[in-house]
Amino acid sequence: MTSRSRICVIGSANVDLTFRTPRFPRPGETLTGNSLHQCMGGKGANQAVAAARLGADVTFIACVGDDSFGEKAIRQYQVDGICTDYVRRVGGQTTGTAAIVVDDNAENCIIVIPGANAQLSRSDIQRAASVIEQADAIVCQLETPIDATLEAFRIARRAGKLTVLTPAPVVELPEELLCLCDLCIPNRTEIEVLVKRVVSSEQDAHSAADLLRARGVGAVALTMGGHGAFIVNDTDAMHIPAMRVEAVDTTGAGDAFSAALTVFLCEGFSLREAATRASVVGALTVTRIGTYSAFPSRDKLLQTIAAPSMQPFL
Repeated sequence: MTSRSRICVIGSANVDLTFRTPRFPRPGETLTGNSLHQCMGGKGANQAVAAARLGADVTFIACVGDDSFGEKAIRQYQVDGICTDYVRRVGGQTTGTAAIVVDDNAENCIIVIPGANAQLSRSDIQRAASVIEQADAIVCQLETPIDATLEAFRIARRAGKLTVLTPAPVVELPEELLCLCDLCIPNRTEIEVLVKRVVSSEQDAHSAADLLRARGVGAVALTMGGHGAFIVNDTDAMHIPAMRVEAVDTTGAGDAFSAALTVFLCEGFSLREAATRASVVGALTVTRIGTYSAFPSRDKLLQTIAAPSMQPFL
């Protein structure tokens, strides 16, 4: 293994309540579910944990509530070796909560209550400026205030660090944020909102990525679930096929892909090589229920890519 990459993740920390149901309920319908699974989550925390499992040296900048979930979240991050010096507990606030419904096709829909996540501020980012400046990459999402994300990317850009954005939940983004983004990792729904164009083919994916790059983004990694990912940068456009697995729960797969792509880029892999390995991490994640419990370790990833059946794919 190469030297450990240093990654600073800025984002949300939630408690996730996952409801397994045969299908999604219709409006006004009461539907009996199959099971309930509770774990810690949030897109920021997911990416921090996934990166740490892959061997990165991770610092997490976030806000949690002063409830038992906040305390539990911090303990979990520490178990995974994540630096929690900049996770602030906010008095009078609950930890963010996500209600996730997963059907028998492993598709999901999610409702997020921000709670303490909404309190992450520019001041929180400024207190962690030295950590951001020393990191190899800064990873952000949109479950926390954009002002905080902008401040983090400004500091990172001045220090010459890689900036990575997962634009979820998707909203209209200020041009400054896009121009500060070295790598944007949207899914198909998110890029359609950002560029106001339907994506239904590989040609559409290429066009949408080009439109996003025209707004200032350095490179785009468009994730398309079972159809893999489409990567566009200054020199190349490439399709990365998805590894075929039996999907159980797709929750967190995009976060695992984003974290893995960042880790491997920081380790010196090319964009194609990093995206291919990140695709394997995403595929392994969907084979288990939940998020933290599903993220693969570095050893598990290495065992998977060492299999003879994987060599043509890699």
